[in-house]
Amino acid sequence: MNKNKQECRVMFIQPPLSSDVRIKIPNHQIPLGFMYMAGLLEKDAFKVKILDCPLYYNLRKKIDKNTVKIGLFSEQIEREIRDFQPDIVGVNCSFTMFEQDSFEIIDLVKKINNKIIVVVGGSHASSNTNHVMRNKNIDLAVVGEGELTMLEIAQKFRDKKRLDNINGTALIKSGKLIINKPRELIQNLDTLEPSWHLLDFKKYFEHPDNYQVTMRSPSVNIVTSRGCPGNCKFCSVHTVWGRKWRAMSPEKVLSQIELLYKKYGIRHFRFNDDNMTLDKKRILKICRGIISKKLDIRWDTPSGVAMWTLDEEVLTAMKNSGYYRISLGIESGCENTLKYIGKAVDLEKANRLINYCHKIRLWVASFFIIGFPYEGPEEIKETVSFIINSKINFPFIFVAQPYPGTEMYQDFLKEGLLERGFKETSTFVHTRYKSKYFSASQLNLIRAGTYKKFYLKKAVRYFNPILFYQEFLSKIRNFEDLRYVIKIIKNLMTAFFY
Repeated sequence: MNKNKQECRVMFIQPPLSSDVRIKIPNHQIPLGFMYMAGLLEKDAFKVKILDCPLYYNLRKKIDKNTVKIGLFSEQIEREIRDFQPDIVGVNCSFTMFEQDSFEIIDLVKKINNKIIVVVGGSHASSNTNHVMRNKNIDLAVVGEGELTMLEIAQKFRDKKRLDNINGTALIKSGKLIINKPRELIQNLDTLEPSWHLLDFKKYFEHPDNYQVTMRSPSVNIVTSRGCPGNCKFCSVHTVWGRKWRAMSPEKVLSQIELLYKKYGIRHFRFNDDNMTLDKKRILKICRGIISKKLDIRWDTPSGVAMWTLDEEVLTAMKNSGYYRISLGIESGCENTLKYIGKAVDLEKANRLINYCHKIRLWVASFFIIGFPYEGPEEIKETVSFIINSKINFPFIFVAQPYPGTEMYQDFLKEGLLERGFKETSTFVHTRYKSKYFSASQLNLIRAGTYKKFYLKKAVRYFNPILFYQEFLSKIRNFEDLRYVIKIIKNLMTAFFY
């Protein structure tokens, strides 16, 4: 395409997503990765457009009796591409289960104009590059952190330079997969600025997920740190963000919150950091800054927080600044399983923290995983027992998935548990993988049964008025709190009991 420097165009597409027909309202978040890349591209005079297809949640196409495609239809996507006339299209492929959704968009782009450079990125593209690159319509895959890599791709395309030697990318050359050198991670995250103006905030505010699962609305998701120093066998986060923790300064975080609060009217923030509380001084400065600036917000950490980073001072500061629900990464109630996954969780400390959270009126959620390859009946029984006897308000129970790029994947491979290959349609809420001791259907039944046992036990426990007040009723101080409780119960009924 004959365009000058100012006219070079980059389009980012979040594909329509396949979902279980029983999930009426899909979880949906602002595409922060695209926005950070757009911020750098716009500084260098590129024209950028973000097409977030699942945002149009009312548009649904039934794929089969169990699956529905949510978001813009292919003819609408084609119209957007033809109208914008991009030189480069970046397609997100973050989750294994949505790989085919990404492929359909990639194929559509090349069908429209095979001269468009198609770049695929996201955690699935980073952790399972070889698998993703079997799609011949992909020109480049971004492996790892995307901002600087995407900027270099766009610059070299604009300057008519070769695209086959860019750090942080993979490509097929002469029929062979070439994975170039990794790109160095961005050390100063304060230099990044998302292009908020590219979003139609009104559409996000109208999306049911914006207000059905949050304390307040409008809400927005933000990320203020990257990387995780942990070595959990089941986690593939390091394939994108690395193991070194990097964080925005407290001042940068507060300025971002203040901008969204004052300019766009945001009243709820979902911090999607993997390690929001790793630096105690930093989290305390953020909390105290929210209070001193009189920012009347609510916030939570849906990706969880590491228990070993928490103490009463940190939890109290978080609560006083608008934090209302903690999500703990306990993962297992079995010591042997915790040793296997490499998670240094002190279960006694976990119970003490849960008690303190109730004392300061925080809702308590926690993540648990069952179905690790070597986890036998007794180990799972210990985790189930821990869950149903805990004082947690909301457990989130998943089934272990052998994602490429994780140590656990190698264990599944070694034990012959992947004899039928990689299953794109398997998810952590409905697995298709077996372990050494359980079939996939058995693990799914255990997961569903644990929820039923937990809430039945909780209902019986709350016949004690003291316990009911301490763990539940004390948190409902006003109509906003009551409305949140009603919303979260409805959401749990929809999301977990199937």
